[in-house]
Amino acid sequence: MPTADTRHEAKRSDATRAALLCAAREEFAERGLAGARVDRIAEAAGVNKERIYGIFGSKDKLFDAVLIHALQEFTDVVDPLWKDGRVGPFVVRLYDYHREHPQLLRLLTWEGLDRGEDAHDIDGWRAAHYERKLDAAMAQFATDDAFRAGLITLLICGVPNWLNLVPQLRRLMLGERSNDADAIKALLVPFAEHAALAFADPAAAPEAAEGESEDEGKDDAEDEVAAAAERLRRAQAEADAAREHLGAALRRANTAGASANRLAKQVAGTVSRPVVLRLLNE
Repeated sequence: MPTADTRHEAKRSDATRAALLCAAREEFAERGLAGARVDRIAEAAGVNKERIYGIFGSKDKLFDAVLIHALQEFTDVVDPLWKDGRVGPFVVRLYDYHREHPQLLRLLTWEGLDRGEDAHDIDGWRAAHYERKLDAAMAQFATDDAFRAGLITLLICGVPNWLNLVPQLRRLMLGERSNDADAIKALLVPFAEHAALAFADPAAAPEAAEGESEDEGKDDAEDEVAAAAERLRRAQAEADAAREHLGAALRRANTAGASANRLAKQVAGTVSRPVVLRLLNE
Protein backbone atom coordinates (compact mmCIF):
# COMPACT_ATOMS: atom_id res chain seq x y z
CA MET A 1 0.00 0.00 0.00
CA PRO A 2 1.47 3.40 -0.97
CA THR A 3 2.61 5.51 1.96
CA ALA A 4 1.95 9.22 2.34
CA ASP A 5 5.56 9.88 1.34
CA THR A 6 5.35 7.84 -1.87
CA ARG A 7 2.05 9.47 -2.81
CA HIS A 8 3.57 12.89 -2.23
CA GLU A 9 6.62 11.98 -4.32
CA ALA A 10 4.42 10.69 -7.16
CA LYS A 11 2.35 13.87 -7.10
CA ARG A 12 5.50 16.00 -7.16
CA SER A 13 6.88 13.96 -10.06
CA ASP A 14 3.64 14.42 -12.01
CA ALA A 15 3.76 18.17 -11.37
CA THR A 16 7.37 18.31 -12.57
CA ARG A 17 6.52 16.37 -15.72
CA ALA A 18 3.56 18.67 -16.44
CA ALA A 19 5.71 21.77 -15.92
CA LEU A 20 8.39 20.43 -18.26
CA LEU A 21 5.84 19.55 -20.96
CA CYS A 22 4.41 23.07 -20.76
CA ALA A 23 7.80 24.79 -20.90
CA ALA A 24 9.06 22.46 -23.63
CA ARG A 25 5.99 23.09 -25.78
CA GLU A 26 6.73 26.80 -25.76
CA GLU A 27 10.41 26.24 -26.56
CA PHE A 28 9.89 23.64 -29.29
CA ALA A 29 7.04 25.55 -30.93
CA GLU A 30 9.21 28.67 -31.14
CA ARG A 31 12.57 27.13 -32.07
CA GLY A 32 11.98 23.57 -33.25
CA LEU A 33 13.77 20.42 -32.16
CA ALA A 34 17.20 21.47 -33.39
CA GLY A 35 17.05 25.01 -32.02
CA ALA A 36 15.52 24.26 -28.63
CA ARG A 37 17.78 24.20 -25.58
CA VAL A 38 17.32 21.90 -22.62
CA ASP A 39 18.65 24.45 -20.13
CA ARG A 40 16.06 27.04 -21.24
CA ILE A 41 13.28 24.47 -20.82
CA ALA A 42 14.50 23.49 -17.37
CA GLU A 43 14.80 27.12 -16.28
CA ALA A 44 11.29 27.93 -17.50
CA ALA A 45 9.93 24.88 -15.65
CA GLY A 46 11.85 25.76 -12.51
CA VAL A 47 13.75 22.45 -12.28
CA ASN A 48 17.26 21.12 -12.79
CA LYS A 49 17.87 20.08 -16.39
CA GLU A 50 18.98 16.65 -15.22
CA ARG A 51 15.32 16.03 -14.39
CA ILE A 52 14.56 16.19 -18.11
CA TYR A 53 16.92 13.31 -18.80
CA GLY A 54 15.66 11.45 -15.74
CA ILE A 55 12.02 11.66 -16.81
CA PHE A 56 12.19 11.67 -20.62
CA GLY A 57 15.64 10.31 -21.45
CA SER A 58 16.69 12.84 -24.11
CA LYS A 59 15.69 16.06 -25.85
CA ASP A 60 14.35 14.03 -28.79
CA LYS A 61 12.12 11.96 -26.55
CA LEU A 62 10.95 15.10 -24.78
CA PHE A 63 9.91 16.50 -28.16
CA ASP A 64 8.00 13.27 -28.89
CA ALA A 65 6.19 13.53 -25.55
CA VAL A 66 5.34 17.20 -26.14
CA LEU A 67 3.96 16.57 -29.63
CA ILE A 68 1.83 13.59 -28.61
CA HIS A 69 0.56 15.48 -25.56
CA ALA A 70 -0.46 18.37 -27.85
CA LEU A 71 -2.18 15.93 -30.24
CA GLN A 72 -4.07 14.30 -27.36
CA GLU A 73 -5.16 17.72 -26.15
CA PHE A 74 -6.37 18.55 -29.66
CA THR A 75 -8.42 15.34 -29.94
CA ASP A 76 -10.04 16.08 -26.57
CA VAL A 77 -11.18 19.52 -27.73
CA VAL A 78 -12.02 19.18 -31.45
CA ASP A 79 -14.73 16.69 -32.37
CA PRO A 80 -13.55 14.59 -35.33
CA LEU A 81 -15.14 14.83 -38.75
CA TRP A 82 -16.70 11.41 -38.53
CA LYS A 83 -18.59 12.21 -35.32
CA ASP A 84 -21.37 13.99 -37.23
CA GLY A 85 -20.17 13.62 -40.83
CA ARG A 86 -20.47 17.35 -41.56
CA VAL A 87 -17.41 18.69 -43.32
CA GLY A 88 -18.33 22.38 -43.03
CA PRO A 89 -18.65 22.52 -39.22
CA PHE A 90 -15.55 20.34 -38.91
CA VAL A 91 -13.29 22.69 -40.88
CA VAL A 92 -14.65 25.58 -38.79
CA ARG A 93 -13.71 23.71 -35.60
CA LEU A 94 -10.30 22.94 -37.07
CA TYR A 95 -9.70 26.51 -38.25
CA ASP A 96 -10.79 28.02 -34.92
CA TYR A 97 -8.68 25.65 -32.83
CA HIS A 98 -5.45 26.27 -34.72
CA ARG A 99 -6.12 30.02 -34.87
CA GLU A 100 -6.46 30.11 -31.08
CA HIS A 101 -3.83 27.42 -30.33
CA PRO A 102 -1.05 27.79 -32.93
CA GLN A 103 1.54 25.63 -31.19
CA LEU A 104 0.38 22.23 -32.51
CA LEU A 105 0.71 23.25 -36.16
CA ARG A 106 4.13 24.74 -35.42
CA LEU A 107 5.26 21.55 -33.70
CA LEU A 108 4.11 19.43 -36.64
CA THR A 109 5.88 21.77 -39.05
CA TRP A 110 9.12 21.64 -37.07
CA GLU A 111 8.86 17.83 -36.96
CA GLY A 112 8.60 17.74 -40.74
CA LEU A 113 11.55 20.09 -41.14
CA ASP A 114 13.76 18.28 -38.63
CA ARG A 115 12.76 14.67 -39.36
CA GLY A 116 11.17 14.56 -42.79
CA GLU A 117 8.82 11.56 -43.03
CA ASP A 118 10.12 10.04 -39.78
CA ALA A 119 7.24 10.52 -37.32
CA HIS A 120 8.26 9.21 -33.89
CA ASP A 121 5.76 7.53 -31.57
CA ILE A 122 5.36 6.61 -27.91
CA ASP A 123 3.81 3.26 -26.93
CA GLY A 124 2.04 3.09 -30.30
CA TRP A 125 -0.40 5.89 -29.45
CA ARG A 126 0.19 7.82 -32.64
CA ALA A 127 -0.02 4.79 -34.91
CA ALA A 128 -3.28 3.67 -33.30
CA HIS A 129 -4.71 7.20 -33.47
CA TYR A 130 -4.08 7.56 -37.20
CA GLU A 131 -5.23 4.02 -37.90
CA ARG A 132 -8.59 4.85 -36.28
CA LYS A 133 -8.67 8.13 -38.17
CA LEU A 134 -8.07 6.38 -41.50
CA ASP A 135 -10.69 3.69 -40.83
CA ALA A 136 -13.23 6.39 -39.97
CA ALA A 137 -12.29 8.39 -43.09
CA MET A 138 -12.91 5.35 -45.27
CA ALA A 139 -16.38 5.01 -43.77
CA GLN A 140 -17.00 8.76 -43.98
CA PHE A 141 -16.15 8.97 -47.67
CA ALA A 142 -17.70 5.60 -48.58
CA THR A 143 -14.56 4.06 -50.04
CA ASP A 144 -12.50 0.93 -49.44
CA ASP A 145 -9.44 2.69 -50.83
CA ALA A 146 -7.32 3.73 -47.85
CA PHE A 147 -5.10 5.93 -50.03
CA ARG A 148 -8.11 7.83 -51.38
CA ALA A 149 -9.64 8.27 -47.91
CA GLY A 150 -6.34 9.45 -46.44
CA LEU A 151 -5.70 11.90 -49.28
CA ILE A 152 -9.21 13.38 -49.05
CA THR A 153 -8.72 13.90 -45.30
CA LEU A 154 -5.32 15.53 -45.78
CA LEU A 155 -6.69 17.89 -48.44
CA ILE A 156 -9.73 18.92 -46.40
CA CYS A 157 -7.62 19.53 -43.28
CA GLY A 158 -4.86 21.20 -45.27
CA VAL A 159 -6.86 24.27 -46.29
CA PRO A 160 -7.76 25.60 -42.79
CA ASN A 161 -4.38 24.50 -41.44
CA TRP A 162 -2.46 26.34 -44.16
CA LEU A 163 -4.46 29.51 -43.55
CA ASN A 164 -3.29 29.47 -39.94
CA LEU A 165 0.25 28.33 -40.60
CA VAL A 166 1.25 31.16 -42.97
CA PRO A 167 -0.14 34.43 -41.57
CA GLN A 168 2.34 36.40 -43.68
CA LEU A 169 0.94 34.96 -46.93
CA ARG A 170 -2.58 35.45 -45.64
CA ARG A 171 -1.76 39.12 -45.08
CA LEU A 172 -0.24 39.49 -48.54
CA MET A 173 -3.25 37.90 -50.23
CA LEU A 174 -6.09 39.21 -48.05
CA GLY A 175 -4.72 42.60 -47.00
CA GLU A 176 -6.48 44.32 -44.13
CA ARG A 177 -9.05 41.52 -43.91
CA SER A 178 -6.45 38.84 -43.32
CA ASN A 179 -7.78 38.34 -39.77
CA ASP A 180 -11.47 38.54 -40.66
CA ALA A 181 -12.25 35.07 -39.32
CA ASP A 182 -15.99 35.25 -40.07
CA ALA A 183 -15.41 36.13 -43.73
CA ILE A 184 -12.73 33.44 -44.08
CA LYS A 185 -14.95 30.75 -42.58
CA ALA A 186 -17.91 31.87 -44.71
CA LEU A 187 -15.89 30.95 -47.81
CA LEU A 188 -13.98 28.07 -46.24
CA VAL A 189 -17.16 26.13 -45.39
CA PRO A 190 -18.70 25.88 -48.89
CA PHE A 191 -15.25 25.35 -50.41
CA ALA A 192 -14.57 22.35 -48.16
CA GLU A 193 -18.11 21.02 -48.55
CA HIS A 194 -18.01 21.11 -52.33
CA ALA A 195 -14.53 19.60 -52.40
CA ALA A 196 -15.62 16.74 -50.15
CA LEU A 197 -18.71 16.11 -52.27
CA ALA A 198 -16.63 15.98 -55.43
CA PHE A 199 -14.02 13.67 -53.92
CA ALA A 200 -16.48 11.32 -52.24
CA ASP A 201 -18.95 11.13 -55.13
CA PRO A 202 -19.31 7.43 -55.99
CA ALA A 203 -19.74 8.45 -59.65
CA ALA A 204 -16.14 9.71 -59.60
CA ALA A 205 -14.77 6.34 -58.50
CA PRO A 206 -12.87 4.27 -61.10
CA GLU A 207 -14.96 1.77 -63.02
CA ALA A 208 -14.62 -1.89 -62.15
CA ALA A 209 -11.74 -3.64 -63.85
CA GLU A 210 -12.63 -5.42 -67.09
CA GLY A 211 -13.74 -8.97 -66.49
CA GLU A 212 -14.57 -8.39 -62.84
CA SER A 213 -17.87 -9.99 -61.95
CA GLU A 214 -20.57 -7.61 -60.75
CA ASP A 215 -21.64 -10.31 -58.33
CA GLU A 216 -18.42 -9.74 -56.42
CA GLY A 217 -19.66 -6.31 -55.28
CA LYS A 218 -22.49 -5.50 -52.92
CA ASP A 219 -26.05 -6.44 -53.68
CA ASP A 220 -27.58 -3.96 -56.16
CA ALA A 221 -30.47 -3.13 -53.87
CA GLU A 222 -28.14 -2.39 -50.96
CA ASP A 223 -26.00 -0.25 -53.25
CA GLU A 224 -29.06 1.78 -54.21
CA VAL A 225 -29.97 2.35 -50.56
CA ALA A 226 -26.39 3.35 -49.71
CA ALA A 227 -26.21 5.72 -52.68
CA ALA A 228 -29.55 7.33 -51.77
CA ALA A 229 -28.46 7.77 -48.15
CA GLU A 230 -25.16 9.27 -49.25
CA ARG A 231 -26.97 11.67 -51.58
CA LEU A 232 -29.23 12.81 -48.76
CA ARG A 233 -26.26 13.23 -46.40
CA ARG A 234 -24.44 15.38 -48.93
CA ALA A 235 -27.54 17.48 -49.57
CA GLN A 236 -28.01 18.07 -45.84
CA ALA A 237 -24.35 18.97 -45.42
CA GLU A 238 -24.52 21.41 -48.33
CA ALA A 239 -27.69 22.98 -46.89
CA ASP A 240 -25.96 23.42 -43.52
CA ALA A 241 -22.98 25.03 -45.21
CA ALA A 242 -25.23 27.38 -47.21
CA ARG A 243 -27.08 28.35 -44.03
CA GLU A 244 -23.80 29.20 -42.27
CA HIS A 245 -22.72 31.22 -45.29
CA LEU A 246 -26.02 33.09 -45.29
CA GLY A 247 -25.70 33.81 -41.57
CA ALA A 248 -22.24 35.29 -42.01
CA ALA A 249 -23.43 37.43 -44.96
CA LEU A 250 -26.44 38.68 -42.98
CA ARG A 251 -24.26 39.66 -40.02
CA ARG A 252 -21.84 41.55 -42.24
CA ALA A 253 -24.71 43.39 -43.95
CA ASN A 254 -26.27 44.20 -40.58
CA THR A 255 -22.95 45.51 -39.27
CA ALA A 256 -22.69 47.67 -42.38
CA GLY A 257 -26.06 49.28 -41.58
CA ALA A 258 -28.78 47.13 -43.15
CA SER A 259 -31.73 46.67 -40.80
CA ALA A 260 -33.04 43.27 -39.79
CA ASN A 261 -36.40 44.02 -41.47
CA ARG A 262 -34.71 44.93 -44.74
CA LEU A 263 -32.60 41.79 -44.66
CA ALA A 264 -35.64 39.64 -43.85
CA LYS A 265 -37.44 41.04 -46.92
CA GLN A 266 -34.38 40.41 -49.05
CA VAL A 267 -34.29 36.70 -48.18
CA ALA A 268 -38.08 36.21 -48.06
CA GLY A 269 -39.00 32.81 -49.39
CA THR A 270 -35.66 31.38 -48.35
CA VAL A 271 -35.75 31.68 -44.57
CA SER A 272 -38.34 33.26 -42.26
CA ARG A 273 -37.91 36.52 -40.34
CA PRO A 274 -37.44 34.69 -36.98
CA VAL A 275 -34.66 32.65 -38.56
CA VAL A 276 -33.02 35.84 -39.86
CA LEU A 277 -33.11 37.32 -36.36
CA ARG A 278 -31.64 34.14 -34.90
CA LEU A 279 -28.84 34.11 -37.49
CA LEU A 280 -28.06 37.76 -36.75
CA ASN A 281 -27.70 36.95 -33.06
CA GLU A 282 -25.43 33.90 -33.48
